[in-house]
Amino acid sequence: MHTRAHCPTCQTAYDLPPDACQHCGFPFAGTEKEKSVFIGQQILKKGTISDTREHIQRARTILWIIGAITMVLAFVQDAPDGISQTFHLVLGAVFVGFGFLTYKKPFLSILIPLLLLAGYYIALALVEPAVLMQGVTRRIVFLGGLVYALVSIVRAEKARKESQFLKGHQYN
Repeated sequence: MHTRAHCPTCQTAYDLPPDACQHCGFPFAGTEKEKSVFIGQQILKKGTISDTREHIQRARTILWIIGAITMVLAFVQDAPDGISQTFHLVLGAVFVGFGFLTYKKPFLSILIPLLLLAGYYIALALVEPAVLMQGVTRRIVFLGGLVYALVSIVRAEKARKESQFLKGHQYN
């Protein structure tokens, strides 16, 4: 009776085991150490992709918080005028909207608001440097969270490109 060989990583079945799995690259012909290293690397890459989901969720939450704070600022400023209120309402809505877009296009939906936020902080520093120092910890957390999510997405994309098997694993 003939038994089929199955790849231990992706479960692809073969009549005869090839030198390497055509789907994921598992080294059938490799030493036990090479096989163990390969499986360990696949586990790490899967973990990277899985962690990216959490980082995108955190970035989404940050965008929603930034949007809410920005919209609230439209009404609680010392001397709100129509232009300032409209600006803050629109900017807040943009951040909230990009938060929802992270479900479809996470990289761009985090990068664009990150650039907007950095530009806003730079403009704020040029106009009124003292205001920038208020809530500096919050600003650092917001920027850091968005940057970390972008770095995580880049790492996950790299892991997915390195393995045919991992291309099917989604992070969003």
